[in-house]
Amino acid sequence: MKKRIIWIILAVALVVFIALSAKVIDQGTEDQYTGVVAFDAGAHSSGDWDGVVSEITEKAEDIASLDLKALGDGKAVKLTGTVTEYVSKAAGKKNSVIVEPEGYSGDAVISVQLGSIYSGTAIRDVQTKKVFGDFTNQTEWSQYGKALNTQLHELVVVPAEIDENVKGKKITVVGVATASGNEVTVTPVALTVE
Repeated sequence: MKKRIIWIILAVALVVFIALSAKVIDQGTEDQYTGVVAFDAGAHSSGDWDGVVSEITEKAEDIASLDLKALGDGKAVKLTGTVTEYVSKAAGKKNSVIVEPEGYSGDAVISVQLGSIYSGTAIRDVQTKKVFGDFTNQTEWSQYGKALNTQLHELVVVPAEIDENVKGKKITVVGVATASGNEVTVTPVALTVE
């Protein structure tokens, strides 16, 4: 019984010692103690946007001249065409327009993403300013792609003020196209509506 009491006293003493020697730090200041700085995707992408847009614009090929079923992981494209439909999903957070590009005679359905939720990381995957090796892990690489999508929404889509009234209007887009079956999705880096 004495041994048991001694062990209990030692355990309590150890818990008290640990509690008294622990230091409580404010959330967000961990890097001051560990040396590990929290990843900020917005900071990593904010200085890249203009260069990413320039690179994709320079690489862009006319969508009407491409084999859209062979787009692979994405290709920089440009198109001018007529909006045939405005599509709103996910309670108005996943909007797009269906476009009939000038000079295109294929049967693919071509849509342009308008957010605010964007599928995929096509812009990140086509640009070369930063590559996976510039990041610590897949999570940071993914966050970087999402941050680029946030910038495209704030800098390209929101100022264009596109809504249901866009049907029948002419749209010009530069972006990255990806294909899935008979559907081609363009994630824009620049767009204008006339």
